[in-house]
Amino acid sequence: MAEVYEQLGGPDGVRTAVTVFYNRITADEQLGRWFEGIDLDRLKAHQRAFLTAAFGGPQVFSGRSLRDAHADLAITDAAFDTMVSTLLTSLADLGVPKEAVTAVGERLEGARAEVVTA
Repeated sequence: MAEVYEQLGGPDGVRTAVTVFYNRITADEQLGRWFEGIDLDRLKAHQRAFLTAAFGGPQVFSGRSLRDAHADLAITDAAFDTMVSTLLTSLADLGVPKEAVTAVGERLEGARAEVVTA
């Protein structure tokens, strides 16, 4: 999985990907509501640490489990699909190799049961 982290561009690539991703989902009519009133700087930092650890970078993530972090958010399968699609498109648009984008998608699909709560 460290190879995926490097294909994402290491820390700079993860930072850029998270920024592009959150810019897109907070502007989305259907997804934006989940982020109203949220400290996005804090959330982006948390997401960078999570993705870094999840994709083979340095283990700096110490947050709640995915299940605990999403338990009260009533996330639907459709919202999950849109968020994953948005992240994968963001990565592709940033020039991440197709193999790495595919690996990210597969890894995220494995987290569906922990994130979808509605």
